[in-house]
Amino acid sequence: ALLSGARNEKNIHLSQNTYDRMKELFPDRKNPLISAAVLLSNVYASSGDIDKASDIRIKINKSGSKRKIGITWTVVDDQIFRFRAHDQSHPRSKEIYAEGEKISKELIEYGHQYDSSWITRPLHEDETVESVLCGHSERLAIAWNFVANPNTKRIHMTKNLRVCGDCHRSTKLIAAIRQCEIIVRDANRLHHFYTNGKCSCNDYF
Repeated sequence: ALLSGARNEKNIHLSQNTYDRMKELFPDRKNPLISAAVLLSNVYASSGDIDKASDIRIKINKSGSKRKIGITWTVVDDQIFRFRAHDQSHPRSKEIYAEGEKISKELIEYGHQYDSSWITRPLHEDETVESVLCGHSERLAIAWNFVANPNTKRIHMTKNLRVCGDCHRSTKLIAAIRQCEIIVRDANRLHHFYTNGKCSCNDYF
């Protein structure tokens, strides 16, 4: 929780000290240390130190450890659907991405500015900050819910990782714009996004 909070505040010094302390106290806790290392890498990347972030990720890869792939599950019409970031496996992917673009335009109209600090790798030539963040698994799951049921008033999702800060801000706004409650269980807590644009976590994630 301390490392996550330091990440949200982009506090490199606190993040590094917390990670170093974790290694001292729990040297044999491999999986938690991997997760902490990924989070530390994200802190450096969000602060603009891409080289340091890359060094940490290279060390993770050399250790043979595998980073968890973000997956979001959602239930639509009593059927479970699974999405990965930038997933195009769904038979109605074109509609899902078109809906995602529509939602993105609505967000921008309501003042949302995409936060590039939540992107922890260099962009490819055919990518933009908007396209990368809108391709997150939870954003695709939200879009699919609106494709399948345009007037839905409640969306339920589960994600195996924490939601990123940009997706959290976006989802609050989507809930308000579309007047649809969105409930997300991520790796850290339950988020209930209300139609007034607030989240039950009070922005502590």
